This record gives sequence, structure tokens and C-alpha cells, in this order.
Amino acid sequence: RTSALSSPYVLFCPLLGPGPLCGMVGVTFQPQRLRAAASQLERERQNLSPELPEAISQAWRVQDTDPLIVNPDFTETIKGLFPSTSSVKKVNLGSGIPVAPTGGLKVGAVLSGGQAPGGHTVLAGLYDALKRTGPDSVFYGFCDGPHGLFSGNVVKVDDAMMDGYRNTGGFDMIGSGRHKIESKEHFEASRDICAQLDLDGLVVIGGDDSNTNAALLAEYFKAQGVKTKVIGCPKTIDGDLKCHPDLPVSFGFDTACRTFAELVGNVEVDAISTQKYYHFCRLMGRAASNIALEVALLTNPNVCYLGEEVQAKNMSLRQITDEAVELIMKRAEAGKNYGTILVPEGLIEFIPELTVMIQEINELGEGLQEEDVVKKLSPENSERFQFLPEYIRAQLLLDRDPHGNVNVTRIETEKLLSSCIEQELSRRKLSGEYKGHYQPLFHAFGYEGRAGLPSRFDSTYCYCLGYTAGALLAAGRTGLMVSVRNLLEPVAKWECGGIPVTSMCVVERRKGKDKPVIKKALVELDGPLCQPYKAWVAIRDRLAMEDHYRVPGPLQFDDACPASRDLPITLTLELGGLPIPLDPTPRMPVKYGKFLHCPVPLAGRSSLQRWRAEGPLKASVLSLSSLATVVGEPTQPARMGDAQAIKEILPSTFEGPLVEVVMGNAAQKAKNPVQVASGGKLGVAFLGRQAPGGHDALCGIVEAMKGKNCEVFGFVGGAEGLLKGHVVRIEELVDQYRGAGGFDLLGRTKDGIDNDYERETAFEMCKKLGLTGLILVGGTRTVTNASYLAEHFAANKSATSVVAIPCGIEGGLMNPFVEVSLGFDSASKIIAQLVANTSTDGASSRKYYYFLRIMDGATQGMETTSHISMEVALATRPNVVLIGEEIAEKRMSLHDVVGRIADVVCARAADGKNFGTVVIPEGFLAAVPECRVLFEEIAKLPSGCCSVEAVSHLSKFSAALLKSFPEYFQQQLLTYRNDDGQVHTSQVQSGQLLADMVEEELMARTPGAPEQAGPRKKPTFTGSFATVTQFIGYQARCGVPSQFDSEYGRALGGTAAALAANGHNGYMASVSGLAGPLASWRCAGVPISAVSSNTDKGVRVAPARLQLHGPVCRAWNKIQKQCAEGDLYQNPGPIQFSGTGAGCVAQTLLARQSQWGQASNYLATLDELTENVELLDRVCRPGCEVSLAHLANRTLGTMEELLFLMGEVSLA
Repeated sequence: RTSALSSPYVLFCPLLGPGPLCGMVGVTFQPQRLRAAASQLERERQNLSPELPEAISQAWRVQDTDPLIVNPDFTETIKGLFPSTSSVKKVNLGSGIPVAPTGGLKVGAVLSGGQAPGGHTVLAGLYDALKRTGPDSVFYGFCDGPHGLFSGNVVKVDDAMMDGYRNTGGFDMIGSGRHKIESKEHFEASRDICAQLDLDGLVVIGGDDSNTNAALLAEYFKAQGVKTKVIGCPKTIDGDLKCHPDLPVSFGFDTACRTFAELVGNVEVDAISTQKYYHFCRLMGRAASNIALEVALLTNPNVCYLGEEVQAKNMSLRQITDEAVELIMKRAEAGKNYGTILVPEGLIEFIPELTVMIQEINELGEGLQEEDVVKKLSPENSERFQFLPEYIRAQLLLDRDPHGNVNVTRIETEKLLSSCIEQELSRRKLSGEYKGHYQPLFHAFGYEGRAGLPSRFDSTYCYCLGYTAGALLAAGRTGLMVSVRNLLEPVAKWECGGIPVTSMCVVERRKGKDKPVIKKALVELDGPLCQPYKAWVAIRDRLAMEDHYRVPGPLQFDDACPASRDLPITLTLELGGLPIPLDPTPRMPVKYGKFLHCPVPLAGRSSLQRWRAEGPLKASVLSLSSLATVVGEPTQPARMGDAQAIKEILPSTFEGPLVEVVMGNAAQKAKNPVQVASGGKLGVAFLGRQAPGGHDALCGIVEAMKGKNCEVFGFVGGAEGLLKGHVVRIEELVDQYRGAGGFDLLGRTKDGIDNDYERETAFEMCKKLGLTGLILVGGTRTVTNASYLAEHFAANKSATSVVAIPCGIEGGLMNPFVEVSLGFDSASKIIAQLVANTSTDGASSRKYYYFLRIMDGATQGMETTSHISMEVALATRPNVVLIGEEIAEKRMSLHDVVGRIADVVCARAADGKNFGTVVIPEGFLAAVPECRVLFEEIAKLPSGCCSVEAVSHLSKFSAALLKSFPEYFQQQLLTYRNDDGQVHTSQVQSGQLLADMVEEELMARTPGAPEQAGPRKKPTFTGSFATVTQFIGYQARCGVPSQFDSEYGRALGGTAAALAANGHNGYMASVSGLAGPLASWRCAGVPISAVSSNTDKGVRVAPARLQLHGPVCRAWNKIQKQCAEGDLYQNPGPIQFSGTGAGCVAQTLLARQSQWGQASNYLATLDELTENVELLDRVCRPGCEVSLAHLANRTLGTMEELLFLMGEVSLA
């Protein structure tokens, strides 16, 4: 989305540098954009020494051959357009004539078009190749794309600058842009700048349009007698720049697709864990469907649309809709009201009737209002245009792409398709044909894939591309695009060279003239490169009905992981490789109520998951085979003022003892250890929302009871499965789920067991099954439910002990015993990677503000926390992060929040920076006082009521607030609700609302705007403001768990099993010392009463709020100002499972560790306290020195007074 304040292109504001070189007019040297920060993984990748093929690592030799012509029909036309360069030969390096030494070359490089992972590595390869040519070599970077070339904005690159960007994502080293070198003035200016810099060569790194531009420059320079040679490098994540066999793939495609595939795989697991949503995933890729096809082959979704196929079959929107509806109805009949559907962003261009309409809109020109378009379109297209939803009509009229056409990347095709599907399903439901339910969720994956750390393949490939470009320039060649091929062979055997760009060109009629363009490589349905499409066709019918979801997991860089060496699957197939085999075993789910149970065999998992399950996770030092429990000291509530209320509600566990769970040698050395009881039956259910590590907790439970003659049951369908007795034995199933994300082995339905009827039903079910222990996995609500259920069991003298495992991505389940909840580490790292990728993308194009809304916080009962947002901020360093707790404590109005962001935008604009990143916790509006009141009133209204009806039932203040919001936001607030009636904050577009309000505020601050009333003068805004908004949540909460969460899950599962087996009812499993080595972790069980508090909502485990003056916030406060003003972005990268970074823990956890001082954790602190009290008791016995007795008495008296002031004791 682009705001009204945006210009067509946001230029980097040139800072005053040293001025023109030697008086040369037009060249302005810019300050270097040195990297200000780097993560641990980024530093490791910067130090990587990529391997080179023998063809360019040895002495350079060149051999000329005749090129293959893509389309001979245009040969004569191309010769006319390129008279000086159309005869350029194809070049092979590694044989032929030796390249003469030069003493050094002067070369400039420009990054053109959208970002793609690996651009910096191309620059590094070129830089190193130039250094090889001689000591006098000089490397220049043109700033912010082609505009930097013809305007003379240039930076001189040295070792320090280059080394800071090696193997990092994005184009932020010199910036990128979408300007074209088109006019006579542009060509002349480019010629003059290259002449003034005395350039021997110019390397244009870009896509099909950019490389066509490079060919035109090469032709112009040669015709003008300019010595500068021009070489192109193939860049685009879209995969539409390739030419078999010389140009097999463009760089960035692999990394982007693997990033998207990780997210799609996570969403698929989310879909099957709850079995209630259809997830529509729109994938970047412009007109081509290459990305969608690659991701589909990696993840096995139920449906993947390919625009090229839609066009070939001449499918109308109605046909596409009917086909989707038939599948959804068929799945509903099989009990599947869920699924995953991939939609390429350019699909709308291939739907015949919409293609014709869009082409006519293109001809109408820009800047038209909707009513003008309706009048000017032909009657048929006008009718089609008016049939479309309002938001689609608006998106068709947004700012155009660089060619002046409708920008299809901004059209939410997936919502258009879903809207048509929903309409048809409603019709069929009324007629009785459809009996299922349809709930869509939408995801747009794009910007987060363009600027990530390049994969191992892209790193090696890009370095070879850059190095080859240097070799071609040293050989004096021009008009070539770099070619690196033979990619299925070891790197040493890769073949390098260059192919004439003109040989790839065809001619298209544009704006009344013949224009040379590189033919786009779309998905081939038939022909020499149709293997990927045929592979998809071979499996898609099975995937439509069976759920063979594959989770590729995060990119891996360490050689120990075989998946780190993978090539793109479409490339592998095109080069003659084999497809990823589909598990031949038919998926035959068993129905338990509304829930389907269908365990995934290990053979059906991705290569990464199989390697991990069979390797690193089995080699853990954490042994759970010989556990024992040790009963310790009595516990107490954190707030003693709550003691009486807690005792009344939870009498059976009140002041119950801490129970340590020890293993191995520690069990033998412990005082009065009780070995885990043999026999019995344990049951486990997922009650809380999905979080990485849940399956590892199941593994821990089974491991702890192995050899104990104990049966372990899982309740299928969570709370509903528990109440209805839907159980399966899981001992033989958990190994195939080791290290797997989501909750899909057992699934979940609702969050808890909330009332006496359900507690009694659960009691009867456990009695019927003969369970000795019941383990509930979830967050604060689940743990609270567990405590009430335990009391009910105790009151009825049940033989079943209830134990809880703290699990939830939000981080709100935190107390002295729970340093962090299970899943927080993985989810925050996945989100941090996406935020960092997006921030780098913004710093590369320098024209967008990204408003990133994060799934964060316990929003039940309008409580909100910001733990994930703070963790992400510490890991990535965005420009702004909103903290719900701060907003609530300072009672900030929505206007205050908007003003804070606008202040940062104004300050950055004054420094020439019209870009940035804003991180927003999803529930932040609940912390704004006026919004909180409105939400509480909305919760009392019927769901789905219209705004007019709602206003009549709201207070005057809340009604006025609701009406002040945009119409789309009013509708969302009234439509999207949780089970308890509260606003479903993950579904309302609060990030978009915030972006809209900031835009309005900035417009009011522009020069000439009416002066605003207020206590302070606001900064003036003189920049431009374009925004992109995104929600990050569902693509993270079912991610593959980090090494930390996998081990933590096993530890919690083993601890819970030991507690349940030994009869400790009403306990919660905990592990302390998590920031330390695995061998030093301390497992224990704590009575839930000890972590409960008495609140206005009753006795419960309340979500822990972020401590604004605690160590975590202090860490952010130290860098907050620098982050707002500067560009301190750092990228923690994807989660690693081996090598550097595999064992790192959350920044939040490290910051909190500092509060323990010499002790490593809370339990160690209590141990020290016990030792000190015992020491005091020993030295202060009758007969001690009087002075010692006085000193001890005064010290203890002071402590008593402090405790009184804290409300912990009474001095009465």
C-alpha cells in the first residue's frame, strides 16, 4: 500500500561529500554506508570464503563461440537495434586465449530493480576479481540504482566497506532503484559519468528489464567510442530470467523460495493443528508463477494456482471459483474444513476477462478516479470492474509500475478469489449442497523474502557471478550477461562465461515503438523445461484430498546439515534431476468427533526434519531415562497479600512443597530421592494455542516413562478430546514428531476447561480410562484451568494427578520458576528473521515504512503483553517498537502513539531517510485507554452487527471513537471476535490503522498546513511517506522448534511425567538456568498456587507484564534513540540447528539472567539464601559476640521493614 504522501520514487538525499573529483562536473562522491551492526550469524557469514570453479580460480582464458538465439524471427530487427553489438560472441572461460594482464581495472556497479538475496555477494566476487587484476584497480558503487549512474552519485568501495556486507542480505550497501535509463539525456549523462570516472567497465546487476538496459548501454557506449564495457548479472527472485542451457537460474530465487517455503510449511502445520481454517498464501513473483511452483514442490499444499495454466486453459474467474468450491465441498465431506492454497501474485493477469479489463485500464493512463474509470471503460469491462469488491477496485487504481501499467503486486488476488468462493459456498449452503464451514485466513509473502541472508547455493552462485563479471571485463568483453552453468556438478566443475544479451532478446511493441526486451521465462507447461510442471501435475490430485504437507524448515548454512546443500527443486528437475518423492502410503485419517487423526510418518517429512530427528536431537546430553523426585521446602504465593484468597480456592496445593526432578548421577546423590513410579497410565492434551516444542514435550513424557510399564495416551482434539475420551497411544508415534512444529499429532480445539460441568466430565473420563496422571500443555489460561481441575480431582479423591506444562509463544507465562515459556524462543526467532529481512529491504530501496504487526501478548480479557515485540526489537533493532505496557502505564492516547511515530518519521526525513521499520504488538490497542473502553463495550454486542446498530448501543464517547475510525476498521472490530466475545486482535488491521493515522498526522505537519493546537510545537515534515503493512504470526507459531525449544520441551515433558507418575497433583513443570549449559539446567515441579495471584478476574495465573524498568527494557532503552535516528538493523537470520548460533538463546533470557547476580537462576538463589540463613543460625548461637548478635538483629530488622513496605509481611 502506498500512501498519498508518496512520490513515484523516493531518492536518496545526497549528503555533502568531498565534492566533485578533480573538478569533474556531475560526479558527486557520497559517504560510505558502513554497516553499523551485525548479528552473530551475519559475522560468521561475512568471514566465509566461497569456493570458486576451476574455470575462474585458475589463470583466466577465454574462448569465443556462436550464441544460441532465443527467437530467430527477430534476428534482423535486433541487428537493426544493436548494429554495434549484435555480433558479440558467447564467451567460455577456462580454455582458449589467455587474458592479458591489465595492472588493474576501474569498474562501477549498479544494483537495479527490486532486491534479491545475494546482491552483496555478487559485489564481493566482482571486488575480489578486480583486486586480482592489479594493484591499481578501483571499484565504485552507483548509489540507489540507475539514477545514481546518470546523476553521478557514487561511492568508492574499499576493503572495510566491502567486508561489512559480504554474504549479507539486501542491497543496502549502495542501494537500489527502479529508474530506467531511457531518454537521450540519460544515455549521455551515463556516458559522461563513466568517462569522468575513467571506467573500464560497468556491471549492471538486475532483472530482465535492467539487463536489456545494460545491452542498450553497451550498444550506445560502443557506438560512441566510450572505452567502458558493460556486463550484466542475472538477478530476480521471480525466476523469470533464465535461458536454457546458458542461464539456468537467476540469483536470489533459491533464497526467496526457501524463505517462503518455510513460512508456507509452518502455515500448513497450523492448518492441520486446528483443522478450521483455509490459509490463502499469496506469493511474490510478478507475472510468472515460478516461485509458486517451486514453493508448491517444496511444501505440497492442497492447491497451487499457476497463471500460465489458467491462461492456457482460458479459465474464467467463474471456472476457477467453481473448481475451488468443488474441492472444498469434497474435502468437507471427508471431514476436512481446512487447507492451504497458494496463489501467485500475478494470477489476476492471466484470467482472460480480467486481463482484457486491466489492459484497457492501462491505456486510460494514471491518476483517474473510480467514477472516471467506470465511464471510460467499454461496457463489458465497466461491468466487470464494478462487479469487483471495493478494495480490489481501489488497488487497480494505485500508483503504476515503472512501465505505467497496473501494479499487480498490490492487488490482493487471494481475497478476490476467496470472496468469490465464499459467495458460491453460501449459495450452495442455502440449497443444502454444502454442509461444511469455511473460514479463510490470508497471508502475503514477498518483501520478507527479498533481502534475507543468501542460501549456501545463492552465496556460492553469486560470488561466481561477480567473479566471472570481473574476468569478462578483464578480457575486454561487452554486451554480455554472466553465465554460470553445469550446476548439478561440484562447484569446481561449474562452467563460467558470458552470453550476448541480444541473443536473448525479442521485440515487443511498447508505446507505439519496437522495443527489445529479454523474453520472460514463465512456467513451461510443455517443452524442454516443463519437468517442474509435470512433477506438480503428477502429485496434485493426491495433494488436493490427502494432506502430505511437507515442512522444509529454515535455511541451514552449516555443512553438517545435508539440506544446506540443496539446489532449487525446479532447477534440479530442469537439469535432469529427480523430484522429491511423495510418501506412497495413503493417508487414512481416523475421525474422532470433528477432528481427524492422521500421524505423519518420518518418511513423509522433509530431509531437514528427518536429519534432525535422527541426528542432533537423539544426541542430546539430557537423559530422561532415570528420573527421581525430591521433595523440598514449602512454597508460598509471590504476593503474600493474596495468600488467603488463594488458599480458599486452591487449598490442596497451597504452600505445597517444591519438588525437584533429578536425573542420572544427581538422583543418586540427592537426599531422599523417590524414583519415578512404574505402572499406571498418563494422558496428555494440548489445550493452549500452538507453539513450537509441543511435540518435543510429548517425546520427553514418553522417554521419562520408558521401561516403567506405563501407558501414555494422547487426547485427540485437545479439550474436546479430553471431555469425550478421544485417546490414542503415542509411545510409538512420538519419535516421528521429534523436532516437529505445531500440535498436529494430537491437535487442539478450544483453549481450556472452564466450568464445573467440564471439570466433572474430565474427572469421570480420567476415572474411566484409569489415568494416574493428566498433563495439560498450554499458557496462562491452561495452567489456571489445571489448578482448578486439580482441586476438583482432589475434592473427589481422584487417583489422577494433574500437571501443567508452560507453553505459549507470547512469553506471558513467566515467573521466578518459569524463565520463559516453551515456544517463545522459536517463534520470536522466526519473527525476528522476517522483521530483519523486511528492514533490510527497506534500507535497500529507501522508500517504504514497514508497519509490522506481531502476534504478541495474552489478549484474553483485554490484557496485552509485548514480550515478543521486545525480543524482536533487541534482536533486529527496528526504528520504532510500541510497548503495550508503556502505553498503558503512561495512559497514552491513540493520538499520542501516532505522534510518537510521526516524530521519528519527521526526524528521519530531515536526515534524508524516508524509510524505516515500526514493530507493533497485535494487542497494543487494548492498552490505549479509550480503545480499551470501546473494546469492552463491543464485547457485549452481538457479533457481526453493523456500525449503525453498534453506535446506538455504545456510550457517546465510544460511539464517537468508533465512528472516527475508517470504515474497514469499524467493520473488523465488530466482526472478528474470540470465543469470549472480545475483539480478535490478530484479525483486525491495527497496523494499517496506525499507518493511515500517521499519514494524516504527517499531512498536518507539512509546510503550509494549518497550525495544530497543542502544548508543544511539532516537527515539520518535508519528506515522502509510503507504507507497507504486514501481520506476522501464523507463519511463526507452528515453526520448526529451535534446538533450545526442542531440548526445553523434552525437559519439561520428562519433568511433568515424573511429577504426574509420583502423584504430585496441581503442579506445573519448570526448568531453571535456561541461559546456561544444558547440563546445568534444574528441573522442578512447583504448586500452581505458588505462581497464582488474586486478580479482579479471580485467582489465576495472570499474564506477566513486561517490566518497564527491568533488565530487558533497560537493554532496549540504551539503544532506542540510536535505532530511531540511525540504521542499526541487524539480521539474526534463520534458526540454525548445527554450527554457530545453534545453541544461542533469546536476548530476553540473557538480559533477565543478570538479575540473579552470582547465582545462575532462581533456584540457585534460594539455595544461596538457605545456606546464608543456616550460616547465620550457626554463628549466632548463645555465646556469640554481643556485637555480632546486635549486627545480625539490626540487619534482619531492616529486612523486615523492607518486606513490610513491599506488603509481604505484617509488623503487628
